[in-house]
Amino acid sequence: MIPNLWIVISVSVCLRIACAEKAANTELQDDARDMFEPRLAITVSAKHHRVEVSWYYSHYEEGDIIVLTDEEPVGSFRRKNFDLPAWEGSGSDGGSGSGNGELFEPNFLSVLPISDPASSYEDIAERSRRSRDNVTWTYGPNSKDVLLELFPQKKDGWVTTDIILNRALPKQVTKHTSCYGYWATILRQTGRTVLTRCMRAFPTWMNDLRGKIEKLRFKDLFLPGTHDSASYTNNFHPSYDTIVSKYTLTQDDDIYTQLMHGIRYLDIRVGYYRATKQFWANHGIARLHPLRDILQQVKDFVKETNELVIVDIQEFPVGFGKTKDIHRLLVNFLHQELGEVLVDPDITWRGTLKDIWATKRNVILAYDKSSVVYEFGSIVFESVEHKWPNRQTLDELRKYLTFSRNQMQGSFGSRPWAEMAELTPSAWGVITDLYGGLRRMADDVNRYVSRWYASDFGMGANVVALDFYRGTTIIETALRWNSIKTVT
Repeated sequence: MIPNLWIVISVSVCLRIACAEKAANTELQDDARDMFEPRLAITVSAKHHRVEVSWYYSHYEEGDIIVLTDEEPVGSFRRKNFDLPAWEGSGSDGGSGSGNGELFEPNFLSVLPISDPASSYEDIAERSRRSRDNVTWTYGPNSKDVLLELFPQKKDGWVTTDIILNRALPKQVTKHTSCYGYWATILRQTGRTVLTRCMRAFPTWMNDLRGKIEKLRFKDLFLPGTHDSASYTNNFHPSYDTIVSKYTLTQDDDIYTQLMHGIRYLDIRVGYYRATKQFWANHGIARLHPLRDILQQVKDFVKETNELVIVDIQEFPVGFGKTKDIHRLLVNFLHQELGEVLVDPDITWRGTLKDIWATKRNVILAYDKSSVVYEFGSIVFESVEHKWPNRQTLDELRKYLTFSRNQMQGSFGSRPWAEMAELTPSAWGVITDLYGGLRRMADDVNRYVSRWYASDFGMGANVVALDFYRGTTIIETALRWNSIKTVT
């Protein structure tokens, strides 16, 4: 059913929709050195849940191959006895691929060709099957074929393959999970392994780095976060997108799965519905999940892992009116649901992680209304300060983030701040579906954001909140920056 035009207009105006201008129209160049090379990562596109591979390593040699496997590659890699050398490939672009997806070549910040909107999941799956028939490398004691082969042309790149992620895999992650699903390996022509990395979850990264970070405050950390964290639909298939879901959903994973993968900052928007007297997690006027369900996922996670999480209650788009009455109801509801895990605000944002862990509480509840924080100072912290760019191009986004971080790094307060690292479309662009939806936009922008924070942006980052975070390397990057931070 086609939504009422005014509903679409309301959604477009009311929501802070994170998206990207079409990357095909950008000419950004970024020569900043990656601070953590060599790097090899596996991500997931938002549009079709396609597996992506990105790399950055100075010791690139002509003829290197990157292979993807669905098992940890134990044992040696061997080339099949074909007439053609493996590095010549079998793709249609002169040896730059093997028919498996689109090559993001040759520079890390080159423009990835926009996916053919007519491509169905069946088309993608068929291309993936054909590419697997043509692989030239095997691995392990049973000589199992690799899933696909990539042929990098330079030291850095990003490929969106035709392999579709099994969406059941992320939900199977537990606190004991590290690698799962897929492994990428860079090989020399001889078959010698240069580097292997896997698709990863980081369920206990704060405890794993505790010896290095416990003397830091939250403002001192690089915290990976999600924008409109509760804007997801369980088991949603992007092929069923409507004009409303295209510009409402900002995540694929539920809250528990986000946290298990390493997200530690949650941006929660709340609506109140007087007819049922219920609080819901919203994206603008769109009602998505009962707030109780969201809070239960947070509570389950911290009890299981002893990790620390910021739950930031930001914006109140429906049902709050001009008085504080509903706010008082909400704070009491939050306390009722989370009380046993809430950190006492008396510790203030100046408290270190060590101070917080010593309380045996794990959830920092922040609230974006100063008069309510004043009234309920024993329950809620002052909210994390949002730096919302409200920009429409990648170049403008980078300029804004550069300016805002220069401002924040000169401040002496202890309140954390969050860079909302996404673009905002025009209302008309939403109405006309100019952008193709938030998934398309995230796929266009997230690889740029990944590179920025792996280079010059990473040093001064605090909270970085994203749409469809699985399409970025932000969690791995945050951990690497945090591992070298020191108390000043």
